Amino acid sequence: MTHLTRSVLALALLFASCRRREETASSDPAPTMVPTATAPATSSPTTQTGPFGIRIPVIPGLPTFGTPAPAAAPAQGASNIETAPFPPGAFEPDGSFTLPFLEQEAQYLISTLSANLEPNHRSRVANIPLNFVNTLTEVNAAAGCTRGGRAFMVATAAILVLHGATAEARAVDEGASTHLLQDYTERTVRLINQEQVVRGLPDGAVPSAMAFNPRKLARQRYLFDEQIAFILGHELAHHYRGHTGCANGAPATAQQGDLEDLERSVSNLAPLFNQPLEMEADTWGTVNVLDTGSRRTTGRWTEEGAVMSMDFFERLEGLRGNSPLLFFVHSHPPAALRRPIIQLWSSQWRNGVRPPAIGVGQGTGSSPLPFPLPFPLPGQ
Repeated sequence: MTHLTRSVLALALLFASCRRREETASSDPAPTMVPTATAPATSSPTTQTGPFGIRIPVIPGLPTFGTPAPAAAPAQGASNIETAPFPPGAFEPDGSFTLPFLEQEAQYLISTLSANLEPNHRSRVANIPLNFVNTLTEVNAAAGCTRGGRAFMVATAAILVLHGATAEARAVDEGASTHLLQDYTERTVRLINQEQVVRGLPDGAVPSAMAFNPRKLARQRYLFDEQIAFILGHELAHHYRGHTGCANGAPATAQQGDLEDLERSVSNLAPLFNQPLEMEADTWGTVNVLDTGSRRTTGRWTEEGAVMSMDFFERLEGLRGNSPLLFFVHSHPPAALRRPIIQLWSSQWRNGVRPPAIGVGQGTGSSPLPFPLPFPLPGQ
């Protein structure tokens, strides 16, 4: 048999094998969840562009890096509605939340999140206060220690106003089929690029007929709670996972030195923790939100708010390094890396999997993922 004949025969056998695989695949029953045929698994990409341009493998069943999750349609049942009555003074005349109410809600969220921690974690953060810094030019939340070694947490007015506005915009979009959230995001990006303060929705943005619609207000509160719960859960995790080294049940005091530390905590561009510890805080923050949400009788929380925040911050990361105002972006890993961790552990949590107890207080740079990463994490 000549070389040419052998080549032709090999090609014929390969073609026949491919046809046989195609015929076998076409004879299989169609998946019940997908009404149309899908491409064979071998045609799916085996690698993806991960954070920092690194090529990493696609892992079946896990979220892909850098791909925003589609916005979930609002549920029609009670799971997305918070029915608790609003306190007096909760609203501005246009239906937005007042800053005092946002601060009050954040205090409620931190106490609820703490109460639903594992006992050993809860004991570490039982007395740590949440303080507020009245600045609209720095979008930030932080966990840290005073010079006297006492633990504190802090959030700025800007981060509360920002998430109050995104929650309201999303609630209006869902009820009126508008694009208010997209418009607000683009507007806020321009404001930060011009080093201006963070503001709520512009006057007249919300249709007057919807401003005090009960369903809109309930959804607005639910989305704000979900977003801020994740941010506060992340900061709590820094304390009880030993990243700060001062979470021992002793709160910060109101002494002048402590107040100065609070001011510095939101005015320091240097990250307090290395990136693996930030990822661990995201992991435990996600689990804390889901644990707490599952025990609520109304408005059960999911990862929806956390993903919504990541989508927003990813848009703002185009300004990273250009503006000193968005310190939260400077001191945390890219949202394209944080989002799949949130989505992964949400899926794992629903399957009954808890995150591993890794490197508490040691800063070992271990990964909070249940599989080895094919690339080194930043900060290792």
